[in-house]
Amino acid sequence: MPALRTLEEIWPPYALTIRCGDLTLSPVREADLPELLRAAKGGVQPEGLRVFPLNWDEGDMRTVAGNLATYHWGVRAATKPDNWAFEFTARLRGEVIGVQSIRAEHYPVLHAAETGSWMSRDFQGRGLGTLMRQTIAAAFFDSFDAKELYTTYVDGNAPSRRVSEKTGYVENGRVRSTNADGEATVSHRMVLRSEALVRPAEPVVVIGAEPFRDFIGLDEES
Repeated sequence: MPALRTLEEIWPPYALTIRCGDLTLSPVREADLPELLRAAKGGVQPEGLRVFPLNWDEGDMRTVAGNLATYHWGVRAATKPDNWAFEFTARLRGEVIGVQSIRAEHYPVLHAAETGSWMSRDFQGRGLGTLMRQTIAAAFFDSFDAKELYTTYVDGNAPSRRVSEKTGYVENGRVRSTNADGEATVSHRMVLRSEALVRPAEPVVVIGAEPFRDFIGLDEES
């Protein structure tokens, strides 16, 4: 077995980069955390609405920094080939604008995953959330054998619903749940299939697809 000399060889997801025009998605690294913290300054949730299971973006900067770091460390530590979550740092012309996530269980069998995201308030309302979603969806349909992608938005989160609709998602049920404050809310499920994807204007380029496919068990099971 060859020696593992680089971080990308030790953790193959780090070899993955997804690009669409000026947008780049790459797995969150420790070096990204200070920039992500600056992007989250002042909060990222819509005013007066709780959309996350944990209000990680609230409090002073030290609190938010701790929330960010421990969350991303925990996600990475829990990742296995058949039960994974990947958080991608989203950069626009090199500047961090937020995070695009995708997670799945039993992916080599089900070929289904769930997407989510957050974005700096400085960049909201400019169509970039839609571009992030279109980019991750195109990459997984084209390079990682996805058949369905899911997402969820809570009652009142119209921007999230519009991003999903503009990407091609359709309603797929609803469920009552609680938010981070323990209050009752309604979560709406949406589903996207490859034939319904509204693709971005520019091509999506995937770098490092083969190591990532191997890492999530596709080339063994597909």
